[in-house]
Amino acid sequence: MPKPKTLTCQTCRSREPHEPLTADEKKWLEGQLGNRVGDDFYKCVNDLPGGKVCRNLRRESVERHFRLTKRLPDKME
Repeated sequence: MPKPKTLTCQTCRSREPHEPLTADEKKWLEGQLGNRVGDDFYKCVNDLPGGKVCRNLRRESVERHFRLTKRLPDKME
């Protein structure tokens, strides 16, 4: 199982804490992408103003995996 890491966030524009995706988050991303998602996706967990969390997605080895930034929704359905 992947462990939390400090990675560069495209949205925050700095090195921030990132956590691996949970099973529900992986399922959501697989639905968005239409294919299986491996264990190398991470979400930024940097606290933003207003009490929100960034939740920008990236791969461990690729900062800008998506052409446009992609983030997890604040509430998973």
